[in-house]
Amino acid sequence: MTSGVTSSDINPAIGGMLRSARDFLAHEHSLFRTLDLKPILIGKGKATFSMLMPADFAAADGSVHGGLYTIILDSIFGLAVFTALEEIKPIATINLRTDFVGLIAPGARAVCEAECEAVNSDVAHVSGRLFAEATGDLLATGTGAFMVGTKGPIGGMRL
Repeated sequence: MTSGVTSSDINPAIGGMLRSARDFLAHEHSLFRTLDLKPILIGKGKATFSMLMPADFAAADGSVHGGLYTIILDSIFGLAVFTALEEIKPIATINLRTDFVGLIAPGARAVCEAECEAVNSDVAHVSGRLFAEATGDLLATGTGAFMVGTKGPIGGMRL
């Protein structure tokens, strides 16, 4: 998939699913197509992507809105969880903390690095950061917990 990844790093079924997810996010998903997502590293328990910070997400002060930081962290964290699994299982975010550190102007590129630090039974723990590609300035850090093996809603159940 990217440099630094060998075929033995990731279960082949997971690797195939990740290639499909990468292609879907880059070409079919309207938000991520807008972000011009580019994979830098996909490895066992790790995912790093570069993305454009679009003007559509500008806040009142002219910088990119922090809500986009959270969307990016959540998505790339999820991909890191998938790379850590031995088999394809559904996942769901159960907790996500984003600490906003810096601002970035629309039109600049950012990099999101994520690492799945542990998968204990049915919960995966992830941390990472988002930073400006050109300067390395930190934009946000995050930690998250993801349920592994979720079954989806029970028929007729409403929250």
